[in-house]
Amino acid sequence: MPHPLPLLIDTDCGVDDALALAFAFRSPELSVEFITTVAGNVGVSHCTRNVLRIVRLLQPATPPVIARGAKRPLKKKLLTAPEVHGVDGFGGTTIRGTRFLPASLRVGRNAVKTILDACRHHGSRLTIVAVGPLTNLALAVKSNRRLLARAGRIITMGGAMRVPGNTGPVAEFNYFVDPEAADIVLNAGLPVTVIPLDVTEQCVLLAQDLRDVAVRTGSRLARAMVAVTRSYMKYHVRTEGFDGGYLHDPLAVAAVVDPGLLTTLPAQIRVECESPLTRGMTVATFSYGTRSSVFPRVAIGVDQARFKRLFLERIV
Repeated sequence: MPHPLPLLIDTDCGVDDALALAFAFRSPELSVEFITTVAGNVGVSHCTRNVLRIVRLLQPATPPVIARGAKRPLKKKLLTAPEVHGVDGFGGTTIRGTRFLPASLRVGRNAVKTILDACRHHGSRLTIVAVGPLTNLALAVKSNRRLLARAGRIITMGGAMRVPGNTGPVAEFNYFVDPEAADIVLNAGLPVTVIPLDVTEQCVLLAQDLRDVAVRTGSRLARAMVAVTRSYMKYHVRTEGFDGGYLHDPLAVAAVVDPGLLTTLPAQIRVECESPLTRGMTVATFSYGTRSSVFPRVAIGVDQARFKRLFLERIV
């Protein structure tokens, strides 16, 4: 097998972020070397604690560099999602065995510096997966766009191109929280791939699927993920009538593990920042038949069954 790809995950660690982190650490194609945190699903302090809980649970042989990032959007007041992820981001769940911090694991206080240092060190081998608001990455653009552009690929979970939003009628949560940041990153000429609700809402994890894995394997990780996702699943029972949840953020990781899962097209994207009615709306003009390196690529199709098999095989 080729050497694992170095990965930096930028996260507002809630429930589906936890699933994405577990999936990434359990994927031999990847080496999770950096995790940066950003306010979104929860405040950045809760988010950072949740990252530490997951890393403690997984106990990787080489712990990642962890750095705390932006505690608020560039211009807007922070909006969190306690109704979806709970006040602490994990629905108040206690994960056994995550109390003590490995001696080698510390938290830095400069996510932007960590992102740029990772780009400097790894260059085009580095993939950045951003599964929260893009505040940290926008600040990195402002600090040193040229250095950030050394990354081989930047994947962002966000946007709703041809489907309704999940935060109001037209906006996806991550881009709604910090639309200015999203607009900066998507228009900075970076090697960006966007994973919008158009594809993530096709990827559903049923509560029973996760319970079956936990029972069949006896995996400590799978049992922990059953606990972490419990309130998240109940939220979807109340609001959408199914006992499960969307695999928004794990799909962004899967785009690195198995790029063939997704069909993408280049598109010019603007994010609405001013209108109170359409804040965070993504307006995409697709470039059919072109291979433009200037525009982001947007996922428009996904092999749902293949992705779900891959995900469930690794949450053990």
